[in-house]
Amino acid sequence: MQHIKPLLLNLIFLLLTSSALMAQTNTIPDTFVYRKIGYETLKAYVFKPVGKGKHPAILLFHGGAWRLGEAAWTFDRAKQFAERGMVAIAIEYRLANNGLTPINGVDDACAAFAWARSLAVKLGIDTKRVVGYGVSAGGHLVAAAALIPAINGIKIPGRARPNALMLYSPALNMAHDNYFVGLMAGKGDPASYSPSEYISKKLVPTLIIQGEKDSIVFAKDATAFRDAAVKAGAKCILFVYPGVGHLLTRNLKIQYKDFDPDPAMVADAFKKENDFLVSIGYIPK
Repeated sequence: MQHIKPLLLNLIFLLLTSSALMAQTNTIPDTFVYRKIGYETLKAYVFKPVGKGKHPAILLFHGGAWRLGEAAWTFDRAKQFAERGMVAIAIEYRLANNGLTPINGVDDACAAFAWARSLAVKLGIDTKRVVGYGVSAGGHLVAAAALIPAINGIKIPGRARPNALMLYSPALNMAHDNYFVGLMAGKGDPASYSPSEYISKKLVPTLIIQGEKDSIVFAKDATAFRDAAVKAGAKCILFVYPGVGHLLTRNLKIQYKDFDPDPAMVADAFKKENDFLVSIGYIPK
């Protein structure tokens, strides 16, 4: 993720979700604390679908260059998934500030997946159908949760991993990303937290949405990720939208400000996401 202005990047996703062309509701989420770390609490915001019984779940992680953002920026999309019959959970995670690094965010993502499964009965979650949905830096967090073997040398258990991935302009290749390396501040090997380093046939079903002209995270990295996954025998679908940049912006000159998402492409991307969930049996057609 090169040459990025974190505050403006987060505003990008806020604009993206607020301009979506799909139906919205006034649903107010149930708020839970899914993790306590010292004096800090991390919250999960749960949007419940109509109906009893077990439902697939989707945990949403906002973007923001690992340094800024809040769970509320994914609320609109979470509501839409709840309308389609999923338990949709917007996740708050620690940001890479004040001595923290992206490793903390990955650790929180894993904790969130484990927490959601621990409350499966209360929340009505089918523990075998839990999706990780990540935007930009959030895409890195959920992909890392799915793929890397360990965090700070501690093995990630299966309950802390997603069963499927939906990635929107995700950061996937961290080993040589100077910005990411800087955020790590020497506290870990960037390659150890790079999803692209761990692709195998064990990769869960994955969908990637990517802008062809993205100058923040590169289409070539998404393509390489998809190609490696398919070669390994995993299901990975990539849609590259022509002529647009990060988060499908039409403003290509400076992609971290004056954001201008293409409305038709955003709507199509959301449709592709819904179609993907249908294809893996998580929501009805």
